[in-house]
Amino acid sequence: MKSSFRRIAAVALVAITGAAAFLSCGKEKSSDGPVSVTIAEESVGPQAGNQFISVKADSEWTLSFKEECDWASLSNASGSGNAHPVLSWTANEQGAARSCTIEARSASGKYRSSVTFSQLAWLELPAVDTSDSGTGFYSHNMTVGKYEGRNYSFLYDYDARVARWVAYPLNKSLIGRGSRTDQWSLDPKLSAQQQAVLYKGFSSGYQRGHQLPSADRLSYSTNVTTFYFTNMTPQKGELNEKAWATLEGYVRNWSYQFDTLYVVTGADIRGSVDVAYDNEGREVTVPSGYFKALLGYKKGGTLGITGSTGGYTAIGFYFEHRYYSDGAIMSTQAMTVDELEKMTGYDFFVNLPGTIGSDMAAKVESTRDNWWWNSNR
Repeated sequence: MKSSFRRIAAVALVAITGAAAFLSCGKEKSSDGPVSVTIAEESVGPQAGNQFISVKADSEWTLSFKEECDWASLSNASGSGNAHPVLSWTANEQGAARSCTIEARSASGKYRSSVTFSQLAWLELPAVDTSDSGTGFYSHNMTVGKYEGRNYSFLYDYDARVARWVAYPLNKSLIGRGSRTDQWSLDPKLSAQQQAVLYKGFSSGYQRGHQLPSADRLSYSTNVTTFYFTNMTPQKGELNEKAWATLEGYVRNWSYQFDTLYVVTGADIRGSVDVAYDNEGREVTVPSGYFKALLGYKKGGTLGITGSTGGYTAIGFYFEHRYYSDGAIMSTQAMTVDELEKMTGYDFFVNLPGTIGSDMAAKVESTRDNWWWNSNR
């Protein structure tokens, strides 16, 4: 009886299995259905990188950018079922954050899903008006030790033949080791006609004043870039060699205490009527003033207000183009970044809110942090 029972059970099992297989074969996979797309990091920093995209679907799908996006790419633009294509992007060397929308579609286009991917710009950058044809935004890279990345960026005024501002990150490792090269040269990013030619300096008694100081980039190849003519302005020696040089020393000392100090050095040319002359007799606008905006980051928040602002604190300085005593630097020329923005019309550290939020960013730029004063005593 047991043997007969086993034979009957086996026959039944075969019949059930066969029926299931028949039903399975008879069911065709859907060619259209719901689809979803997600990414783990919807906002990333300015560095180049990549990450997986998660596509979930029971059918065939396609991926595409909803708008032109020449700075990002997809490893796979189509597939079926669940998949993980790779999204890659280039370094953001522009003056502002950027974003693109990635859309997944089912085969018929009936089902769609999208996600917005954003990339921040460098923290040191002010807002850039890309519609101003009288200026150009440029950036130089560098290699110092194991670091490969940005050196400095600048907004160049073609008519004035000076940079309106130069922005760069600063810390001990980025400064590097070496000495002043005095390799005065044209900036390879611009034509000779677009920049002042200053091999022999200015013919009007002004010094070639660095915006990015030579001493802030001591590694040979990077120090050479600080002598590009686009980094120079016609500056009076009574400012360049005195209070301005002292302030540059303060900035370097401060940078040793931060993980990174983000610096914007600028030449205020608004309303200026004075001109100097380059080696070809062409006019170069003499700035009416100079400014610095500083944003320091300290992981762990151990300096000044950094413990309550996500690690950041800031300060600004403005100098008319004349002599100042060193004692005036902190006592009369230092101010909050908000105050400096009102004086100059620039929006400094425009990408800070995207990093720590609008409320914290507002606190950083409006606070007169005593740490800057106390650290110089």
